[in-house]
Amino acid sequence: MPAPSGYGADGQHAWTGLLPAVMAPEIWVLNLELYKMERPKRRREESELVNPREFMSFWCLDAHEATRVKPSTSALIQRNIAAAMGVSNETISELEDVCGRKTLFTGQEPKKKASLYKMNEQPPQSELQCLKHQIESNKKREEKPSFHFLIKNQMKYTHTDVFMSIVPEGANSRQVDPQFQVPQPNVILTVEVNKCLLHGVYGQTAKERDIYLVLGSQALTELRDKIKCTSDRVIPGDYSNMSYIDPRTLQTTGEMFKSSFFFIENVFYNDMRLADNKDYSRPIITWAKDHMSETEFTTKEMSEQTFFDLNIRLGRHYLFTHQGNCEHSIVFTDLRLFNATDYQDVRLYPVVANARIRSRDVCQACCTFSAKWCVSNSPLIPCEPTLLCGKCYKSLLFKKDGTKTSDFKAYHYVS
Repeated sequence: MPAPSGYGADGQHAWTGLLPAVMAPEIWVLNLELYKMERPKRRREESELVNPREFMSFWCLDAHEATRVKPSTSALIQRNIAAAMGVSNETISELEDVCGRKTLFTGQEPKKKASLYKMNEQPPQSELQCLKHQIESNKKREEKPSFHFLIKNQMKYTHTDVFMSIVPEGANSRQVDPQFQVPQPNVILTVEVNKCLLHGVYGQTAKERDIYLVLGSQALTELRDKIKCTSDRVIPGDYSNMSYIDPRTLQTTGEMFKSSFFFIENVFYNDMRLADNKDYSRPIITWAKDHMSETEFTTKEMSEQTFFDLNIRLGRHYLFTHQGNCEHSIVFTDLRLFNATDYQDVRLYPVVANARIRSRDVCQACCTFSAKWCVSNSPLIPCEPTLLCGKCYKSLLFKKDGTKTSDFKAYHYVS
């Protein structure tokens, strides 16, 4: 089946709305090639191929032992410095008052760390040029919305403060049962999972992402179960005749169809934990043998592979696919040794380091409440389809006795 080309009026590829439940392999490969072509010019650099297990073995025994030691208190650090320099503790305290971190603050800074990036005036007695340019840039962004969006699209991170403190203070204050202790030595990988990719709008969707911290010893299925997507919350079927049913009692597509795969370095990691799960990679590999014979694709079971077993490139975009054709970009952005400041309870991983803001869609009738229904085939709706809240849905499309005003169709809507 030849894959069509071109874009529709809505900016998406013409065949986007015609995809079957399981995407045809030739379309999948073509989509992958277009996805690579549409990557923005300002992309992060990719690292060399690295294996997390080999990365962990590069460090000597002393380095691994150092990761088990919790950071010392300031008083103990002062005593150690005094002993190493052969001076009194009073001398070290005096040096800290003169040269310590406190001297970098004037006392007029905002208490909240996030507010430091929004300062409108430079503190007195401060001559930092970077702070001066930051304040000027903030003012320019407020005056010119176009400049604000331009800068935001070029930023590597949209939430700077997230990457300054991922594990909150006091997270490891309680004792952990030995059976739930994170096995050591270990590594932590930072994984970005982007919003479902739509062809033609990659530059925007790549900024909307969730960030997870995963252990090298964890199976890939643990990350797969943690990923949240709207397509897993869809309730299929027309419920216009059963509006009284509580949607929380209905089965979602995520509960019905659990097949998925990670595509990393030409390897398909399929989720085959359930007997009725489908191998999405089989038709793709069959097609690739005839059309991409120079590239070898292999398959492995997701539940049998840990992150230690992966060969990855930091900064490269890999693929996670579920629900037939719902695609997400997966990026490994960091790899480091597990240490005493991280969560020690293995049950807390994968840790959600940053969750993107989920926007809501409002009712197209009242423009106030969140949309709960997607209605089509009704003469009373302004467009096809129309999103309605619960109140507008009942008052517009039903009579007083509860019967329908027309033969319309209504689907539960999630955003």
